[in-house]
Parts: sequence; C-alpha cells; structure tokens
Amino acid sequence: MTAASIAIAIFRVAGLALIFGAGIPLLFALGMRCMTGDPIRNDQGVIVGDTEASTQMKVLGWTVYAFLAAVIVVAILWISKGTLEHYFGWELFGNLGGSH
Repeated sequence: MTAASIAIAIFRVAGLALIFGAGIPLLFALGMRCMTGDPIRNDQGVIVGDTEASTQMKVLGWTVYAFLAAVIVVAILWISKGTLEHYFGWELFGNLGGSH
C-alpha cells in the first residue's frame, strides 16, 4: 500500500464515522423536535410546557423514525451478512462490499 491509498482509506473511514456517528443522533433529535410543539413560557421566561405538535410535524417525525429504523435494520443485516449466508444461504447484498 502506498501512503496515498492509506490516506484515502483513512478519509473514507473518517467520513463514514462522521455520517453515522453524528448523522443518526442528529436525525433522531430532529424526529424528537418534530413530535413536540412550541414551548410555553411563564412570565419569567422559564419553559413550563409545550403545545401539541401539528399533524404534519408528527408525520414528519414518524417518517424520520421509520428511516432511522430502516437504516438500523440494514446495518444489522450488513454486519451479519456472512453469518446469514453461511447458515441460511441468504445473499442479501450480493457481491456488494466483498466478504470479511
């Protein structure tokens, strides 16, 4: 391996770590925010509750949660693809990504 190929591999791993390490929690927080309404504040400015979220925002929140659930299921299947192929003969991803 050359130094350039090692650097490219490091940047790929760092990019994926950034996407999954920060992206998934960010989407979860977005889904949580969509499920709540606007804050209700008292006279001192302290938040004492929140209003009910609109139907459109709840649908958006559940859509974000469904997307995250799909990402998690695909990730688990990707991690266990070798085991699934060995024991059940299922090749869920074909030759995508090679083998371990």
